[in-house]
Amino acid sequence: YAIWLAALLFSLAVVGWLLAPRFPFLKKAAALTLNLGVISLFGAFVSLGALFVGNRFEYTYVFEHGDTGNAVAYRIAGIWSGQQGSFLLWACSAGLFALLTVRGTGPFRRWYSVVYGAFLAALSGILAFESPFTLNLVAGTPVVPPNGAGLAPSLLNYWVIIHPPTIFLGFGALTVLFAYAFAALMERDFDNWLPLVRPWALVALSVLGLGLCMGGFWAYETLGWGGFWMWDPVENVSLVPWLMTGAFVHGIVIQTAKGTKKTANLLMGGLPFLCFLYGTFLTRSGFLSDASVHSFAQMNRTALQLLVGVMVLSLTAFFGLLGLRSIQKIRSAKVIGNRAETSTEAELGDSKAS
Repeated sequence: YAIWLAALLFSLAVVGWLLAPRFPFLKKAAALTLNLGVISLFGAFVSLGALFVGNRFEYTYVFEHGDTGNAVAYRIAGIWSGQQGSFLLWACSAGLFALLTVRGTGPFRRWYSVVYGAFLAALSGILAFESPFTLNLVAGTPVVPPNGAGLAPSLLNYWVIIHPPTIFLGFGALTVLFAYAFAALMERDFDNWLPLVRPWALVALSVLGLGLCMGGFWAYETLGWGGFWMWDPVENVSLVPWLMTGAFVHGIVIQTAKGTKKTANLLMGGLPFLCFLYGTFLTRSGFLSDASVHSFAQMNRTALQLLVGVMVLSLTAFFGLLGLRSIQKIRSAKVIGNRAETSTEAELGDSKAS
């Protein structure tokens, strides 16, 4: 119920912000529903944690990743040890950054909230079908096994407690960069968004980088790769957005100092999130399950369709809007250039007449 409520609240927030210019009173309501949607996601997360701590094995996800013999810390880690729970962790991480950032977005708040709310609504929709709250039912009656299957041996390591929450906080921060870039394109303001997004770009770069380092140490200890890295698909889904974020931070420095790279920064602001979204599709759909040490089950068909829809819509909307603004910028530059040439010719004619 908390997940369905979150999807409804985020959808209402998007509609409210879209209609806000015509009905200004909707601004406060839209802002409130966005916050309540995040709180609802937190409620779902806490509920799942309570099921794991309480060894509620009548729930399929708890049975698959829980064990009465595990310490409480490992029971809690069971929340994000599977596909459904890691989606919930991603949604909560992105929601946390929504609460932290939305009030400081200034003139970009409307479109920032629309993009952020739409994404969180889509994630909640995915969780509604890729749910960690399904019951073990036999003839319609819940069955309570005496114990759970427990965590895989490779996960019984202290890194499972700290690495996934850290790296998913980094993934959640990427949503901030994308929403800012999209809002800047919608507002046609390519300068004033940089001071607002800069601290969050540094947060995303730092937290995601820390998570990557943790993952490297974990793999070095557990998998014996002979080093701290291997070109595993899931590892690359983390590495590529981090590299893109580093390039974006570099571009921010250049634009701030020289006033150039405006279009490139808009592109680099959106790419880390889009790359992670595409990587999530590749690794969670089952397409690369045979090429990765990370074993994620195939997604529910409806949830996969929602993920594909979010990915296609995000890519199309972002690159379409970026292309439109680039064309408009070129046309505007040509008009200014033509006016300058006409003005120069007129001045030359006046000087000759004199």
